[in-house]
Amino acid sequence: MIQEEDDMTQEIRALVMLETAKEVKKFIDKIESSKIAEKDEWSIGLNQGLDWAVRILNKDKSAS
Repeated sequence: MIQEEDDMTQEIRALVMLETAKEVKKFIDKIESSKIAEKDEWSIGLNQGLDWAVRILNKDKSAS
């Protein structure tokens, strides 16, 4: 009985992690599609901020 619960817990945890990864991917795609053409300092800064957000979502250690 305990082994079955452990297996089920691991299976559920794996499914949750998979769904979480899918959601993070959706957020990254939305951020990437929000970038604008770089024509001045403001637009460059905006895109750099969006890149920073993607790095944080990807758990890039240098982004924190």
